[in-house]
Amino acid sequence: MRAPHESKHARRVLAALAAAAALGHAFGAGLPSAQRVLDPPLAGAAMAVVDGRLWVASRGGGLVGFERGARSMRFDLGQGLPSAVAQELAALPDGRLLVGTRAGLVLVDPRDGSAKALAPAGTGRDNLAADLVLAATRDNAAIFQLSQPDPDGAGGQADASLWQWDGTRVQAWDPGLGGGVVATAGLVDRNDGCFHLAGIQVDGAGQRPWYARQCGAQLRTWRLADGAPAGTVGVAAIARAADGRSTILVMVSQSAANPASRRHVVMSLDQDGRLSPHCSRASFSEPVTGLVQAGPDLIVARAGAGLHALGCGPLKPLSADPRVSNATALLHDARLGLLVASDGAVWQLGKDGTPLALTPASGGAIPIDALPMEYKANGALALLSSPASGPLELARTADGWRVVRQWRAGIDLPVGVYGAAAYAEPDQVIAVQLSQGLLRLRQGATQALALEPGAMPLDVAITSGGMWMAAGAAPFGGAGAGLHFLPNDGSARFVPLPGRQAEPSGRLLAWPDGRVWAATRLGIIEADARGAARRISAGRVEVLYRNASRNIIGAVGASVQYWDGARMVPVLFAIEPAPARPLGHPVDLVIDDAGRWWILFSGGQVVLLDAERRHVATLDERSGVAPSSRRLLYLPGSREVLIGSAREGLFSLAWP
Repeated sequence: MRAPHESKHARRVLAALAAAAALGHAFGAGLPSAQRVLDPPLAGAAMAVVDGRLWVASRGGGLVGFERGARSMRFDLGQGLPSAVAQELAALPDGRLLVGTRAGLVLVDPRDGSAKALAPAGTGRDNLAADLVLAATRDNAAIFQLSQPDPDGAGGQADASLWQWDGTRVQAWDPGLGGGVVATAGLVDRNDGCFHLAGIQVDGAGQRPWYARQCGAQLRTWRLADGAPAGTVGVAAIARAADGRSTILVMVSQSAANPASRRHVVMSLDQDGRLSPHCSRASFSEPVTGLVQAGPDLIVARAGAGLHALGCGPLKPLSADPRVSNATALLHDARLGLLVASDGAVWQLGKDGTPLALTPASGGAIPIDALPMEYKANGALALLSSPASGPLELARTADGWRVVRQWRAGIDLPVGVYGAAAYAEPDQVIAVQLSQGLLRLRQGATQALALEPGAMPLDVAITSGGMWMAAGAAPFGGAGAGLHFLPNDGSARFVPLPGRQAEPSGRLLAWPDGRVWAATRLGIIEADARGAARRISAGRVEVLYRNASRNIIGAVGASVQYWDGARMVPVLFAIEPAPARPLGHPVDLVIDDAGRWWILFSGGQVVLLDAERRHVATLDERSGVAPSSRRLLYLPGSREVLIGSAREGLFSLAWP
């Protein structure tokens, strides 16, 4: 069996990338390919068991196959998937897998490592997430939904569309309800092979629940207005009842504008589409993350509330083990029994409730939203910041990367929204910026530094004389917008910028003599420790970067710019061939010690320029660059570039 990266598909991709490199000014044997820096938390979204191998769709780690507790195969960025966020998974009878990603539906074949995108003719797959995938149990057919990716993860959009694949071509699937139909839950009954789908039909401000059942060529659809909970806004889960004659729906209701009023109500639907409360009369405030029929029992998983058997009496807990208290997906397999996915592993639940790990449990995993901040050559350390989990530190060893320190939100640090981080000399202090203020972190100690009311920290930089912080203004405010300087003597100074239009927009660039350059909406502002400030460029700037060894300075914002020693001038280059999808706008850049420019665009592509600032190549997900990439960090010691993403993990690119 070949690994995914040895497939014909992968070889065709590499050949195409090599051809693209020949059009530029090549300075290497081939184009670089990004590799993962450790694994992110598993965050299992869906599971399937095929020929004894457990497959897990991971929200940030791609599609991962496990055998006997070890990872045996992976489809990831550059290895068949257009996005590492795999949020749906279904197995076909012949062993192939349908993977719903944030960039479309992909058909993968573990037998030869091949991968093929399935999309309606003429639509392409860009900006369309496959957020529901159902595979037939008796032939090679599927029903799936495509919708615009939701950045907040709240579910399908009102403009979602449903499609059917018959094994050869993709056609629209219409339940006959009209427009505005969004499917939010579905299953395929393994006993009769029928497709079951349910969701919401959005009509203006109104939302009406619906249910559809397709058995072969027979399709029946019902609107579920009668008997539905008031304020129904979705259907969280579907399962078939043990009697085989009714369907169990978990309907989501929200009685008020406050999301805290949301309830997950268990309902029963008979064969004629009549809706009634389930005999348990169960209603939950916690989100239902899984619902499966396991023999005579109906098993329900709730976020943070664990697993329970749902009958007509009180809920029966299945396990008291905290490792399965926050299940993200459930699966009942005929041979393995009940499988529970969590944020860190997949567990096989024993009859006594004891979980057995079927995948490696998370250890030194890196959060999927960890963004690289700074590099310290002494010890080969890289500082990262995760908006969800807090800051952490990696060490580069001969065997690769490892996590050496981590400050966890809500445990080691106060709960907050975490932003930029920087190393502070000479005592290895780390300065971490929160939306509420500024922290100094030492091993075993935390010091909070107060800021002016209304200040919104954006970046932090360390100089020999003290610490600089760029702060924007809160909405409808402005008093706190400017630069804060905290000298080593413990005092503080606020440096206002010339005019409100010069409000900081992003990064700081610290100079060895104590000066700082600040990226603002009106250009680059230079300030010194005495509080003097002057404007040295025009046009919006968000990111500044200086390669110290070559003294090359670049900036991105409204455009890509280059410092010629007296002013910022545009960097103009022609991209050949044209990228497959729009680049968007530049969001970050680094300049390596060979003088090459690595420019990250909002579309998730990295544009490489040579030392003469001529285009060499454009790298995307086929080269392992995550579509949600947000930040770059150049490491002079190993001559690699770390790429941090919003939801797909941390990757490394190297070019000799």
